Amino acid sequence: MPTLPGGVSAPTTVLPPSVREQTSLERIGAHSHIRGLGLDDALVARPHSQGLVGQAKARRAVGVIYKMIKEGKISGRAILLAGKPGTGKTALAMGLSQSLGEDTPFVAISGSEAFSLEMCKTEVL
Repeated sequence: MPTLPGGVSAPTTVLPPSVREQTSLERIGAHSHIRGLGLDDALVARPHSQGLVGQAKARRAVGVIYKMIKEGKISGRAILLAGKPGTGKTALAMGLSQSLGEDTPFVAISGSEAFSLEMCKTEVL
């Protein structure tokens, strides 16, 4: 145990086994647990799989888009998902991106982020 001037013992810090020392910065987002769409080969949504739960019809619809992209029937730079707040659009987009592989970037933006007087929204995409 280290000592301070005057022979007084300095307290030492002992971390409990459940606490780990932080060696790097880890970013955890709201959808970082999603690993895919959670569909089987017939595009039927599993009850809970790859980080997604529920939304079976929406997951199947995105699965159809996934299949079209994989078969080369649809291409482009972006897919627009529209709906009310909190309905799972970002989660479905993240699942699609994860299913397509590492080479598919995922960028979530809202319409207010793309507003500009000099540039229309479609030019941002």
